[in-house]
Amino acid sequence: MVKNLKLLDKIHLQKYIYLISLFVSQKLSVSDFETFFLQIRNEDNYWLSNSFDNKTGKILDTFFLDVSDYASDDLFDPNDPNDINEVELRRRAKDVLKILKNII
Repeated sequence: MVKNLKLLDKIHLQKYIYLISLFVSQKLSVSDFETFFLQIRNEDNYWLSNSFDNKTGKILDTFFLDVSDYASDDLFDPNDPNDINEVELRRRAKDVLKILKNII
């Protein structure tokens, strides 16, 4: 657990925790989640300027790659190690959500 997490880190993490929570609880489809997550991330100057502490930044960067690697069922290739299907993305989202909630 990260000690003394900056207040700004906590504030900026809230939007990701909320969005991932909606996805994990299946209140958002995978396509909507992917669209919203990538849009929010691409407009997040706090994240893009590496303002998160190192550990939190690595967690978010890794999850960003997971979301980027998501492939819909019609495009998913189980032989491609870079493809992630919906089931795997939800599993990883659940893991990341738990970690981020523990950070805050």
